[in-house]
Amino acid sequence: MRLNRLDLTRYGKFTDHVIDFGPRTEGGCDLHIVYGPNEAGKSTLFHGWLDLLYGIGAQSSYNFLHPYPTMQIGAAIAFEGKTIEVIRRKRSQNSLFDAQDQPISEGALLAGLGGLDRDAYRTMFSLDDETLEQGGESILASRGDLGELLFSASAGLGDLSQRLVRLRGETEDFYKYRARSGRLAELKSDLAKLKAERDRLDTQASDYARLTKAHDDATEHHAEASSERQQVRARLAAINRLLTALPRLGELDTLARQIEPLAGLPDAAPEWRDQIRKLSEDDAALQASGAALHAEVERLTADLEAVSLDPGILALQDRMADLDRLRTRNNAAEEDLPDRRAALARMQGRIEHLLTQLGRPGEAQPDQFLLDTATSAGLRELIEARTNLDVRLATARREAEDARAAREDLQAQLGDAGGASNDIAPDERPRRIADLASLVTAILGEDHGLRRQAALRAIPEAREKCDARLKTLLPWQGDVPTLEAMTPPSAETLRKWKSETEDLERKLASADEETARLSTLLKRHQAEAAAITRTRSLPSSEAADVLRAARDEAWAHHTSKLDSQSALTFEAAMQAFDAAMDKRASHQADVAKLNECTVQIAVLQADLEGAALARSRLDAARTDLMGRIAAAVTALSPALPNDMTPDALADWLARRDHAMEAGRALRDHLRQLEIAEADRQAATDRLVRVLAPLDATMASDHDLEPLLARAQDLISRETKLEAQRQQLAQQERALRKRELDLRTADEDLQAWLLAWKTACAGCWLGEAGRTPTAAEIREVLPLLGELGSALHDRAGLADRIAKMQQDQANYAASLHEIARQAGINTEDASVAAVARQLATRLAAADKARARRADIAAQIEDARIRQRAHAEKWDAHAGIRDPMLAALQAETLTDAALAVDRALERKALTARVDEIRRQICESLGAGNFDEAREHLAQADSAALAAEKLELETALDTLDADVQELYAARTSTASDLAAVGGDDAVALIEQQRQTILIAIAEGAEHYLRLSAGILAMEQALTLYRERHRSSMMARASEAVRTISRGRYTGLASQPDKGRETLIALQNDGASKQAADMSKGARFQLYLALRVAGFHEFAETRPPVPFIADDIMETFDDFRAEEAFKLFAGMAGAGQVIYLTHHRHLCDIARAVCPGVTIHELTA
Repeated sequence: MRLNRLDLTRYGKFTDHVIDFGPRTEGGCDLHIVYGPNEAGKSTLFHGWLDLLYGIGAQSSYNFLHPYPTMQIGAAIAFEGKTIEVIRRKRSQNSLFDAQDQPISEGALLAGLGGLDRDAYRTMFSLDDETLEQGGESILASRGDLGELLFSASAGLGDLSQRLVRLRGETEDFYKYRARSGRLAELKSDLAKLKAERDRLDTQASDYARLTKAHDDATEHHAEASSERQQVRARLAAINRLLTALPRLGELDTLARQIEPLAGLPDAAPEWRDQIRKLSEDDAALQASGAALHAEVERLTADLEAVSLDPGILALQDRMADLDRLRTRNNAAEEDLPDRRAALARMQGRIEHLLTQLGRPGEAQPDQFLLDTATSAGLRELIEARTNLDVRLATARREAEDARAAREDLQAQLGDAGGASNDIAPDERPRRIADLASLVTAILGEDHGLRRQAALRAIPEAREKCDARLKTLLPWQGDVPTLEAMTPPSAETLRKWKSETEDLERKLASADEETARLSTLLKRHQAEAAAITRTRSLPSSEAADVLRAARDEAWAHHTSKLDSQSALTFEAAMQAFDAAMDKRASHQADVAKLNECTVQIAVLQADLEGAALARSRLDAARTDLMGRIAAAVTALSPALPNDMTPDALADWLARRDHAMEAGRALRDHLRQLEIAEADRQAATDRLVRVLAPLDATMASDHDLEPLLARAQDLISRETKLEAQRQQLAQQERALRKRELDLRTADEDLQAWLLAWKTACAGCWLGEAGRTPTAAEIREVLPLLGELGSALHDRAGLADRIAKMQQDQANYAASLHEIARQAGINTEDASVAAVARQLATRLAAADKARARRADIAAQIEDARIRQRAHAEKWDAHAGIRDPMLAALQAETLTDAALAVDRALERKALTARVDEIRRQICESLGAGNFDEAREHLAQADSAALAAEKLELETALDTLDADVQELYAARTSTASDLAAVGGDDAVALIEQQRQTILIAIAEGAEHYLRLSAGILAMEQALTLYRERHRSSMMARASEAVRTISRGRYTGLASQPDKGRETLIALQNDGASKQAADMSKGARFQLYLALRVAGFHEFAETRPPVPFIADDIMETFDDFRAEEAFKLFAGMAGAGQVIYLTHHRHLCDIARAVCPGVTIHELTA
């Protein structure tokens, strides 16, 4: 079937809109992109196509513009080589019409759809975001089951897994093996309950009167006993309250005696205790600190009076400060003068030496030899210019010589390289050289070298991977061909073995559990029987039989003898037997229990024997199964262990598949290497054919790389001659320029000589009648600079020495003047001695003055602290004195004692009030006086005796009430059971109803179980039949759409079925449940693509339509998805709806024959 044209006549937003897909081009790509912005009607077109095929639903959301009666869709559809025109209107029946507006059968379309209903078509050939997400969830629901996924991919049953799960759940809700719950178990339990109820209700009507009277009597007796028990309880409670309250009166009297001595104390708050303790601590601390402060002031006053001052020296303190500055200058002069004088002498010698170097020794006025700045600068500039001229001239001469030599060398090289092969005509050789260059470029652009290198790099890794995969098969050893030659058991056989193994393991575990349970029950019954026998001293049945036999034997012996001895023996035997029977008769319940234990022990022992027999049969079955598995393992390879389990064997076979896959990959890489080597040899042959006529010296056997190098050398030599001619012409031009530079440099040198002579004649340097050379002036100029500096430094040193001598004189005069004013005799005393005397007196005076100032500051600080102490003492007394007055105490110690006694009285009074309140509440009295009067009338001894009697009576009444209540309840139950005449009939009716429900449920259970089993078998057959083709297509689709991240799909056994796994490019694998949401969507799309091809192979294809399912795809994955659609378009029609413009460009790039249809908003 193919859609040639879709007419949206009156549907959704469309009115008379036509989308013409046109007829299919033979051999072309039948891919159509319908592009339109948002709200252009793409989803309307999507649902319109489905409504055309299967009818417009009773409730449609596309009637917002056209009402239901006017809605109409049309199409031109091609199938079976013809085109039909159909029209669909909104009607409940007969909604399909032909081009002549005549009703036609739905079969006209269903025949072309291959029997697909709406849900199947929507799942398989109509995809949007909703169905894509549902498909991803269906992969999760199937838990990766390969059969379900392949079947649903090609049959369109997207919810197959959910249906199977629901059906299995429905059967297990009715009955599940070894489960205690379920509908069947509930119905059987209801039958048992109805049977017990019917047996209980089946009572004779004549018993009704007796049961009624018994119930009335039991009710009356129970009420009387309950009333009497209530009265006894009330009296007993009153006695208990009196007995509890009487001792409290004595406690009250004791408390009153304790309170009486404390009656005259004043009231005190609880916090006063802590306040008094704090006041005591503060009082002691304040007294101690006050005494310490007073002693400190007296001590400091005495120290102050002991310190005396020197007023004479202190009056001269300012002048002493000025003297310090003079002393500093004096000391500096004493230190520096010797060095300054020595420096002055050295500087004079340096000047004499410079004059000698200048050739003017002994000159008295050396200043005349100094040059002004302009003259010095001119001379230096000319010296530098001469240096540059010399360099220029030498360079010009050298470059001119080098240029001549280079020109001669190039001429010689050009002559040497001028000879070329004469085998080829000169006009033909350039063309062949160009052909050679093109061939070399083409060979260098080929990729056989890269392919060869890639194969060489991949082969070791592939071989290593293959070897590693083979090592995983240990203890088996061999190669890949040996593995491929093996005939392993089928997957069905492995599943069968695994199922049998698991079933046997479960049965063995159940048998072990049953044996353990029976053994536990046997031990419990044996222990119970032994305990009854031991605790009751009961003779067992065997002991009773022995005593009976002894009695009968003694009687027989007595009847034969009839003497006194035999009579005594018979009497003893009979008494022993009668005692045993009496003891058993007095404990009938224990005897019955003992007999029951004996029977249970026998039954359990028989059950244990049966369980052991069943266990041995299961062991034999497991041994047989393991033998069959071992035989299959041995058939694969004798090197494999014959005790492998089905899981271990399946795992080994999976590793075998991986090893064979690695071997195939190694063969592929080796084949790629062979192809690359062949391409390399072909390129070598082409190069030899072109190079041989151009290079006569070429050897006949060469590798490609040397040939390429030889060809490139030849091309280089052919181009070298032209390059050498150009170099020679360039060198001729360079030589002419160098000769011009040499002449210019010589002219500049002559101009310099004239300027130099003029400059020297303008100063004393030209006085000797000759012009000095530049080298001489170069040496003189630095000496003249040094001479100027030396003359300047000599003048500075002389001035500094004179100033230092004046500083020394000023200091000595000031020092002697101050010493005379201080009363110091300075005659015959040196300046240093006078200075020391003044410094000593001034230091002593400063120390005494600082000492007095420090002591005065300490005294002031102590007096400040005394004032602060006095303030603290006043505040302390302001708190202490009122509290002492309130407590009528002389000291804080007395106050603390008074507070403790006042608080004790308060606690005792509170205790008295609490006891009185408890007594009043217990006796129900309005006040304590009333309660005391009531207690005064009570006699504790009489109350205790009455309490004892009442407690005994209450125990008896409790037992009576319980027995009477049980009797009343029993008679009421018996009476209620007899109540209705039709109760038994109703129970029987309910029983028949349950039996019918069991029969119907069992029939439904068997029908569903058979259907599920048939479906699972069908899935298995379908998987085996279609695994190869669909798995190959789905693997290719997954590899394409994931851009190689997933290399394909595979299956692996898992608990009796096969699950689908995705193989990643890094060698890892993932189950479907472990894949991301987007990856599951891509897997579902790949299965849909594979299902489309599978459908198209067996039936005529139908249009595949998708609505913007690549909303979350990036451009790369969208490109790969369009490649899949292009492949589908080769088998049938594919229509993709989108609002992304760039997807149209991607589709054109992938499939140039794609047709783009545009919708406008």
